[in-house]
Order: sequence, then C-alpha cells, then structure tokens
Amino acid sequence: LSTTASILMAAQEASIVTTTGGIEGAGAGGGLGLNAPGAGPKVNHFAGGGGGKRKDRPDFPEEIAQKWESMLSDEGPCCYMLAIYSANGKALELVASGPDEGPDGLGKCGMDMFKAELEKYPDKAGWGGFRCNAVDNRQNTISKRAKIIFVQYMPESAPAMRKAKMGPHKGAMKETFTGAHCDIVVEKPEDIAADELVLLTHSTSALPVEFGDRLTR
Repeated sequence: LSTTASILMAAQEASIVTTTGGIEGAGAGGGLGLNAPGAGPKVNHFAGGGGGKRKDRPDFPEEIAQKWESMLSDEGPCCYMLAIYSANGKALELVASGPDEGPDGLGKCGMDMFKAELEKYPDKAGWGGFRCNAVDNRQNTISKRAKIIFVQYMPESAPAMRKAKMGPHKGAMKETFTGAHCDIVVEKPEDIAADELVLLTHSTSALPVEFGDRLTR
C-alpha cells in the first residue's frame, strides 16, 4: 500500500466508536453521528441466498400465501384453499379457495368444500388445508377454537416423480402454511374422515370438533 492509502485506512479505523460492550457501527455513537453508516464489521446476509431460487420448494404466487392467511384469520369467510403443481412440476398454482360468501370468525368450516375440490384433481398432487372448530359447551356456554388442518395431497394417479418431490418440499411448504394444528397425507378425498381428525386434533384439544353442520367427538 502507498503511504497515502495507509494513512487513510488508519484514520478510518480511528473514527469508529467502540462502546464498552464491544458494539461497533452506525448506532454505537449514541445517536451523535460519530459513526458513518457501514462503519464497523461487515454484516453477511444469508436470507436471500444470493437472489437465487430455492431448490427445496416450488415457485408459487403470493396469492397462495395470502389465501392461507385469510383462512387463518377470523375476518372473512375463507375456510379452505388448494394449490396444485403446474404441468412442469416447478410451481404451484392456486386452483381453489373460498367461499366468497358465508359465515366468518368461528362459524366457518371448510372440510366438505375442500374435499369437493380434491375430487376435481384425481391426478394432480398439491398442498392445501381447511378450517374446523373445537367446541366447548359447558353450563350452557358455548365457546369455539379454530383448528387448521394442513393437507399434503398425493393421489395415486399423480406422476410418480411429482410425488417424489413432495417429501423434500414439505419443510418449505410448512414455512408458508403456518399455524396448522395437525397435518395429514391423503390420496383421495375419502381419506379425510371427521372421526380421525378428531383424534388428531385431540392432541391439542380434547374438545369435540365441528365440521360444518355436524359435531364429532
């Protein structure tokens, strides 16, 4: 290094304020502007992965995550959603969600509607979920708690390679489809049975569960 460059580097290092806790950087000067932004050690960010695509998950539009959040929310009638793999298997497509009208809050239950949508895709693998409610009826006082069921749909007629990719994808899918009380793997709509779901949800609540217009214990 030249003499001039060495002097500049020494002056730059001397300008960084170090607190007694060993903290360096733009905030270490106590708000007095003693450190310029970027002073101190370089911070490495890993979340973006360098801007590349993650290989452990398919691409999917933001509306899929938005519909899942709508189902979790007590606002609005959305109580189920379903996303299936695209023709090339590299992306998910939202094919069903809803309903657009109906009860909101703890009045919405989507199991039957979700099963009806699965029947339309006997050879398409995908991910989705629906909402039901645990019901507590004590001394003429009824209270409900939302229960979210996360579903991995792997119909027998779906391409074998597509289904093989679902295992590695599952962890990433659950990062998006958060808040579920249990998750199930089904090959056909009939695999979703109310009495079995009650047993699964009993791990988080011993209450009977409401599926639309019926109550199952």
